[in-house]
Amino acid sequence: MILEFLNMGGYGLYIWLSYAFAALSLISLYYVSVKKLNSIKNIEHLYQSEKIEDASASAQASRF
Repeated sequence: MILEFLNMGGYGLYIWLSYAFAALSLISLYYVSVKKLNSIKNIEHLYQSEKIEDASASAQASRF
């Protein structure tokens, strides 16, 4: 019964290879998306910290 399920009417190898390809594609897409999202968050964080530094520098410059 298990072998009949794995065979899937003679097309089992193609079906399982296509499932494996789809799974690997989705996993790699997820990995790339998470990596890209983290880089965007880092860029936003750097921009915010730069903005704060600029504001504090201008505040110090206005004191003198």
